[in-house]
Amino acid sequence: MKLLSILAVSALLFACNNTREVLDVDPINVKKALIGDVTQLSDQTTITGVSLEGNILSLDIEYSGGCQDHSFEFVGSAAIMKSLPPKRVVKLVHIANSDTCRELISETIKFDIRALAVTETTGSEITLMLDGVKEPISYVYP
Repeated sequence: MKLLSILAVSALLFACNNTREVLDVDPINVKKALIGDVTQLSDQTTITGVSLEGNILSLDIEYSGGCQDHSFEFVGSAAIMKSLPPKRVVKLVHIANSDTCRELISETIKFDIRALAVTETTGSEITLMLDGVKEPISYVYP
């Protein structure tokens, strides 16, 4: 009987094939990038670092404030430049909510940039031209 129990438990362990995708980022703290108006006004922000892992773009930023909540959007132009690979202008939009405080705030914000892909096909590549950053971002849809 003990052998039968061990075999049953072993069968259950080996039969469970967990194939769901595990995210290494907290989905609550990841905002979705949008297609929209890249000419909209934005409060002052300095982008000090950029990294891309899969579909998640991380931006290290600095801005002044400290008295109001600030929000950020990552917006991509609907227009795609005809080049190889194609290019899209993107912009970080900072909404400071009239915060006049002068504390220097440093933080990392993350965006899911799947909406900026040319097509949601593995290997689809686009170059993102981020306003305020010299180096373009090469994004290949995973």
